[in-house]
Amino acid sequence: MRAVEEHAAELARRGLNGAYCAAALQLAGEIEDHLQALPAAALGARGRSPDAAELLADAAATAQAVRTAVLRVTRSAEGRKVARDFGLGDPFSARQPAHIARALTRILAALETHREVRADIGLLPEDVQTMQDLARDLGAIAGAPATVSDEQAQLLEAQGALRVFFDLFAAKASLALAGDPDERARLLSLLPRAEERRHLRREPTRASG
Repeated sequence: MRAVEEHAAELARRGLNGAYCAAALQLAGEIEDHLQALPAAALGARGRSPDAAELLADAAATAQAVRTAVLRVTRSAEGRKVARDFGLGDPFSARQPAHIARALTRILAALETHREVRADIGLLPEDVQTMQDLARDLGAIAGAPATVSDEQAQLLEAQGALRVFFDLFAAKASLALAGDPDERARLLSLLPRAEERRHLRREPTRASG
């Protein structure tokens, strides 16, 4: 942020004003909060009862089996949109009740919307009933899917938004300081490199288990 302040006039002329910096600082604070919350979530996962762990395993296996079947029959361009309706592309960890509850909820809703996919993957009415029962029982662990605080998903969203700011800063600084290559290089060196960003994205996954 100090670098932005030092070149506030030049960057503002390129469209990067204080509002962007304030938003970036807020995102950084949110990321820190989510990172601190993830170990607690992992500890809660380790403390589940055997019955809850078995329910979670059954629900995760069921959801993953349906997701795999949906992926198999939705490989066309139009099919990719259908796959997204089934929740493919959402964060999914077999150890996160919130992920599994959301996956089952999205699958059940999409099965009603895309009856042709339901037929293609061979789901029977009793299969759908099983998923409904699992989703209901899992609600006692994960909370209501619509209201549960999904720390990992929120962390990824905040990190993505902050990367957009970094990219915007790099583009604006390159334009604003085109006549001063040394200073431009100094500012750009302050940004996380792509390798560092990938490392940071892997850390929450390991922390969350």
